[in-house]
Amino acid sequence: MYKNYIFDLYGTLVDIRTDESKESLWEGMAKLYGNEGAAYETEELKQGYLLLCKEEEERLRQENGCGHPEIEIGEVFRKLYARKSVRAGEEAVTYAAGRFREWSREYMRVYDGAIEMLEELKRMGRRVFLLSNAQRLFTASEIEVLGLGKFFDDIFISSDYGVKKPERAYMELLLKKHRLEIRDCIMIGNELESDIEIANVCGMDSLLLQGNMLEHSEKGTAATYVAAEGNLGYIRFIYDWKEGGK
Repeated sequence: MYKNYIFDLYGTLVDIRTDESKESLWEGMAKLYGNEGAAYETEELKQGYLLLCKEEEERLRQENGCGHPEIEIGEVFRKLYARKSVRAGEEAVTYAAGRFREWSREYMRVYDGAIEMLEELKRMGRRVFLLSNAQRLFTASEIEVLGLGKFFDDIFISSDYGVKKPERAYMELLLKKHRLEIRDCIMIGNELESDIEIANVCGMDSLLLQGNMLEHSEKGTAATYVAAEGNLGYIRFIYDWKEGGK
């Protein structure tokens, strides 16, 4: 039996769909910035945002020397203000990021059975961790709104560290902080090229969920286990381990 369960978030525990291309989002953001004295045309703001995201990623890649850098999205929103000579404080940046996420999000829900599965793991005395490629300004509030925060012994969000899955260093931050043995851990996620790959490079067992957000890999990255029935399949895996051990 594994002692430590390391979960991905989106597509694993949470079903979410966002659309950052829709016109209404950028119209709303242009109005928001304009109200603070940073006047943008809708398309100008959209293209500026996309360019700054790329520039921030390249800057981090050069500074950190890692292959999978993770930007901090607040810097992008702050620089969008600065381009119009507006000095934005943390409150303004946080507000802009929050509205961006809210207006781009089309739906969000916890997958059926996920709460019950997490409750079962806690009853079994297992440690549960989150290792997510995400932005804290977007994700922290979503975790709490969905009622998931209480289940995790610790939460790792990639924007806090400047790296993301499948960068080995990201997983090692969690392992070192909590003094975890790799043989006692399993990584559970739905993306081959991030969740399963980071487990593989660390020599950790993994469970791939073949749900509706699965990203297929041409590289054929192998998981230790595959829940072929979709996002409910892994619940039976965990219950089977409880009965039979590992």
